[in-house]
Amino acid sequence: MNTLLCNLLSSEQAIVLNPHLPVWFNPQWMNPVAALNKLTPKVLVCFKNDNPIAFLPFYEKTFITIRKALNPALVYYCPIVFITPDRKHSNREMLLEYEIIKQMGEFLSKRYNRVAINLSPELFDIRGFKDAGFSAKPQYTFCKDLTKTEDFFSDEMTKLRKAQKFEYEFVNNFDPERHLELLYQMYSRKKHPFSVDRNGMLLLLHSLNNAGMIEQYTINKNGIVVSSMLNLLDKGKTVYGWQAASEQEDMKNGVSLLMFWNMFKTLSERFEVYDLCGANVKGPSRLKAAMGAELKLFFQVIKN
Repeated sequence: MNTLLCNLLSSEQAIVLNPHLPVWFNPQWMNPVAALNKLTPKVLVCFKNDNPIAFLPFYEKTFITIRKALNPALVYYCPIVFITPDRKHSNREMLLEYEIIKQMGEFLSKRYNRVAINLSPELFDIRGFKDAGFSAKPQYTFCKDLTKTEDFFSDEMTKLRKAQKFEYEFVNNFDPERHLELLYQMYSRKKHPFSVDRNGMLLLLHSLNNAGMIEQYTINKNGIVVSSMLNLLDKGKTVYGWQAASEQEDMKNGVSLLMFWNMFKTLSERFEVYDLCGANVKGPSRLKAAMGAELKLFFQVIKN
């Protein structure tokens, strides 16, 4: 009998079952992110005949008798990874994935009072969640093909040439204190304070850097970092633009374009896709499109 059963595991247990799971499942990512946000990391695993065939990472928040399943702001995706056998007819795989998602949705619905989880662009068929009583909110991101690093709009190329006339230096260097200084300044300018504890963020960045999970690039002017980018690294072909911040005056000089131009070329030696992690704010979205990135759709699944 082909029975589907779901069970909650720790990220350590999930990685033992499948060592090839992406970065979003890695205990060295999930555990410190969860600790910073006072959450508990979980991985929902679907089994078929005792074999693990699907994995979903998320974070649990508990208050008295209220339990929520979510992803904190620092976690852009909670992707479902399927480990299903190749089938002669692709529609059989589609039907199995539908049943898996429905089973996962029913499990989450029974256990949690509220669910709000961002899936990833790889998964567009969410009928299983809908049939389990979930609603779905469309979200967007831009992904840059790193094999095509020179397809910027002509206006952006003009701005890039302007930026190249300044005495900027592109550097691969870990300077988390300066990165956070720029990041918190940026959120303050936007009148949208970054709600994560600064000392906790600093500890998180050191932890992730020591684990080889993040990489920082900076643009320096006279030895001072004026633009900083933190990328989240994965085992596969994709790298994630996790956090970015720049000095306001240098942004007027095109420092962001200069950062991406150099960074794309550097990362193209190791990766194929750069996920810019967002397409929901007008200004940054226009820039991402102008750099030749492709708009991608993903869903947040919600159950209240």
